[in-house]
Amino acid sequence: MVEEQEVNLLEELNSISKIHFLKRDDIDAIMIDFAKRILFCLKMERMNVWLFNQDQSALISIGEYDTRTKHFSKNSILLKRDHPIYFEALVSNEIIIAEDISAHPLTKEFSDKYAKENDICTLLDIPLRISGELVGVMCYEKTSIKKEFTKDEISFCLSVSFVMASNLESRKRRAVQDKLEKLLQEKEVLLREINHRVKNNFSILISLLRLRKNKVKNEESIALIEEYEQRIFSMLKIHDMLEKNNRFSHINLSDYIKELIIEFRVTYPQINHNFKVNVNYLAFLISSKKAIHLGLIISEILLNSIKYASGKTKDYEVQISLQQKPGYEIELQIGDNGSGFDFKDLFNKHTLGLELIKDLADSLDMRSQFPVKNNCYYTFNFKM
Repeated sequence: MVEEQEVNLLEELNSISKIHFLKRDDIDAIMIDFAKRILFCLKMERMNVWLFNQDQSALISIGEYDTRTKHFSKNSILLKRDHPIYFEALVSNEIIIAEDISAHPLTKEFSDKYAKENDICTLLDIPLRISGELVGVMCYEKTSIKKEFTKDEISFCLSVSFVMASNLESRKRRAVQDKLEKLLQEKEVLLREINHRVKNNFSILISLLRLRKNKVKNEESIALIEEYEQRIFSMLKIHDMLEKNNRFSHINLSDYIKELIIEFRVTYPQINHNFKVNVNYLAFLISSKKAIHLGLIISEILLNSIKYASGKTKDYEVQISLQQKPGYEIELQIGDNGSGFDFKDLFNKHTLGLELIKDLADSLDMRSQFPVKNNCYYTFNFKM
């Protein structure tokens, strides 16, 4: 008879453990499945699961099943102030086995009310833990006639409690994951909306500048407006690419540089043929913040080249290249075939454009080389 029970318990434990792998969010259904099978094997009448509130001042049932009435209920409350000894025992991680609930020192607090209302005489209570943290208790209860638990039954109940704790942990993890996914979706919508508004604001600024440029006759004022137009466009293009690629933090560096060059060619068609572009496609993403800084650097260098070299250099040529170098480095080189200048010397004279290039370059995680005498090239190296 004992051997038959042992086999049944092992088979039932194996069957119950598979419930853990079912994709079911309904804890009530899991509780009923557990209770029906377990109570039948143990020849007991009641099983319930209780979880602590946040400050562990109360236990709240998430499921109580009684085979006598086939009734499932939940949300009953046990207060610590009414059962201090029992609560302390759970915190101490004690498995409570009370053949006589009214006589056992850890459960006698239940004898006046809870035990009488439910006709409970024997119980086995096992603390439930998730990642080592005490979260509640699983209770097996015998009514009417006292029961003496065998070692196999205690081991079985302990194993079932582990399965229940695992289910609760999975449910908690799914709830956290669902919440995170919802927050990520909300964040994505918010970022998309912010990005769209920023992009629209930049577009409005460029439109206003172009309207103003059409009314201005002074060549110096037109050049100044075009400079600011290019600077704003370098920032606008980032938000445009972020929106098109459905990314809100990084863009492809190769694509971004190509877009900037196209805009310069459109804005300055008179020197369109002077651009020599060798920008290889590289699977290198750069953060939107860094891209803004780099875009302003590129715009400033090209603006300076057009302003100071295009009309003074025979066979004027602007070169832009983006290449992958040995050692997992990316090299961006921008310059022209002008007479050259000493960047450091002009920088010390507090030239606004060069100060902007230097400050922005220093803010980026890259190695920078600036023009020297007889050389008009800037070189920037990134680590992949």
